[in-house]
Order: sequence, then structure tokens, then C-alpha cells
Amino acid sequence: MDRRRQGRRRRPRRMLRVALALGATIAATAAVGYGGLAAWQAYTDNPNSVAAQSLGHTNTASGLTCTSVTSTAQLNQSGNTCSDVISIGQGSGAVSPSSPSTLATGTVAIASTGLLPSTFELSMLNPPAVSPTPGGNLCADMILTVSDATTTYWSQPASTQIVASSNVGLDDSAGAATWPGTSPGPAGHNTFTVTLTKGPNFNTDSQDEGNVCSFDLLFTQQSA
Repeated sequence: MDRRRQGRRRRPRRMLRVALALGATIAATAAVGYGGLAAWQAYTDNPNSVAAQSLGHTNTASGLTCTSVTSTAQLNQSGNTCSDVISIGQGSGAVSPSSPSTLATGTVAIASTGLLPSTFELSMLNPPAVSPTPGGNLCADMILTVSDATTTYWSQPASTQIVASSNVGLDDSAGAATWPGTSPGPAGHNTFTVTLTKGPNFNTDSQDEGNVCSFDLLFTQQSA
């Protein structure tokens, strides 16, 4: 009986020792694992950046300058409105059969301001329009010519829409196909003359009376 009692007494003690030893082992393992995770680390960091080249131009007409925008939806917003190249209002100064053969002329200077080589094209954002009489002939009875010092880019009735294509690609003042060109320097530029002259029916077409011909010129710059 005494031996049985002693065995029962020893058994809980052994279990307690085993439990304590097991707990200490787990705690030590956790401590080593946590300490190893914090201590065994190394870092390097490489910062990076990429800069894009700039593309842009200015448009100067009638002494006012506007700057290029990145979409046609942003054209002529408040504070950045491009000026008329030609503007003849109604009244005593308006054109008539007694006007000289050259009805109006104006210039627009385009200057590339970015660092990126680029090409320019000339077009119209919308077809020419005659008002207030729908279907009037005023635009059709005038010849619209766009040229620079050496090249005529367009010479058609002012009713004909200029559509951007290879035949109206614009050179810079050095005659190069890309901007900036070699002259006058790193920012290529050019001055274009816009001229309206009488067409063959201008003096005799009574439907032109009291009408206004409206058209816009769009300069498009594209990276080369």
C-alpha cells in the first residue's frame, strides 16, 4: 500500500517537471525565433526617376501670343486665347467689289519651345462657315493662301477645308523637315502669311453681300 501511495505522489511531480521543461523549451524557441527574425535582416534601396522630354510651341498673331495645349478640348480657354490672323468686321472697312484683289493678309509666327525634335502640320479644326445666310458663297469666292518665305503650303477657295496630311506638313525656317532646325537655333520657328484674295466670281456674286466667312487654322505639333 505504501509503495502505491508513493507512486501516486511521484507521478504528479514528474508530470509537473515535464510540463515546466516543455514550456521552457517552447518559450526559448519562440524567443530565439523572434530574436532571429529581428536580427537577421539586411536592406538596400534604389530610388528611380524618369523624366520626359518637353514638347510645345507658341503661336503669335496680331501681337498676341498663346501657348500650345495637349488636347483640342483645351484650345482657346480663358487666359490662353489665340488671336485672329485676319479679322475684318462688317461696316465701312468690310470687303466689297471695289476692294483691291488682295482682300486681307496677316501673319502668324510659330515657335517650338520644347527640346524634342518635332514636326508641324496645318489643318482646320472645323469646315469654313458662312453666316448669316446658310449656303452663301463668300468663302467660295475668296482664295485662301498660306505660305512662308520660301513655300506655299495652301492655295484654295476659302470654302475648302484644310485637312492635315503630308502635303501641308510645315518646315522650319531652315527648310528642315523636323523642328528644331538649324536656323536660327535650338528652338526652330517660322512665320506664316495668311492671304485672302478675290476669286473669279467675287465681284459679280450678289450672294456674298452682308455675309461673313469664318475659318480657323490649327497648327499641330507631333514628336518626331
